[in-house]
Amino acid sequence: MNSDINVQLKEAKKLYSSKKYEESLNLYEKLYAENPDEFNSYQLISYCWAIYQVHVKNFKSEDELYDNADLITELIPQADMNSVNTCPYSFSIMEVLKHLDNEKQYYEIDYWFDKINPKYLNESKRSPNSRSRKERFHEISSKAYLACAEWDLCIEISQEALKEVKNFANYGDIWHKWRIAKALRELERYEEALEYLDDVAKVKDDWFIFREFAENYHILDDNENTLKYISKAILAKGSPTMKVNLYCFAYKLLEDSNPEIAYRHAELCYLLKSESNAQIPDELEDLMIEEDSLDKNDLIRQINSYWREFKFQNQELQYGTVTKFVEERNFGLIENDANEYIFLHG
Repeated sequence: MNSDINVQLKEAKKLYSSKKYEESLNLYEKLYAENPDEFNSYQLISYCWAIYQVHVKNFKSEDELYDNADLITELIPQADMNSVNTCPYSFSIMEVLKHLDNEKQYYEIDYWFDKINPKYLNESKRSPNSRSRKERFHEISSKAYLACAEWDLCIEISQEALKEVKNFANYGDIWHKWRIAKALRELERYEEALEYLDDVAKVKDDWFIFREFAENYHILDDNENTLKYISKAILAKGSPTMKVNLYCFAYKLLEDSNPEIAYRHAELCYLLKSESNAQIPDELEDLMIEEDSLDKNDLIRQINSYWREFKFQNQELQYGTVTKFVEERNFGLIENDANEYIFLHG
């Protein structure tokens, strides 16, 4: 190696070590443009770290991010992070994938998937509750394939994650099962979807999970379970605005059996869609609902009251006495007439 170039390469690395990333990068770029063959593999990696710090980690535009991540993949191969601690190649691709995920630009993501081998990503974390790069890759991949209606690929990558990732953060394994269930429903594999939903519901009680149960059971013509999970979804925590299509679903289910309460669901759905300037379904437009006469809070109260009564319709009414109640924690104990203690919460 030319001794002068060697001296300058050492200076570029020294500048990087001093966190003078732009100065380091400028020198690396000049030297590489003039003498690319003088760079060994270690110096190329150092050059790529400078590119990463200036143009990838702190990118100012998408073109800057994409062009420089691409450049890094041309300069060096992906390293196996199970053997080495860091890799500018993997770090750069993951920055691109995180950006595409944040922007929901899933249709542009395949190009970058082809550039990375997930088996070279490790499970090291910054903190116990953070995601490793291996987990993050599988999460983004699964979400992208689901969004792009690639149902089989979504199932494949999520099942792979459940086998490959040992330490999930923030219920990551549960959300993989959730996406598998949604993909299975799209593939008309409803019974399998319900098995995954059962696993999800053991841990999470979000309203949209119960809605997914209801939709699967509805397709299977299981009216009893459809209504059971509709009631769970409507009564679960969640903004009525987010549940607007759920109310429309309930309206259609109850239209023949209980037209009066069905109409309350239709009115609430109409009102919520009107408030958010969303398109109102034709079947609701045909009802000629008078929006000005509607009281949203009263409709929610009536609907919740109906489903609460539905939920407990087959349960025996019991009486008892509150023997203990901790107000600041909102729980206590009730002793019933049989001298049995029942936990009270809420």
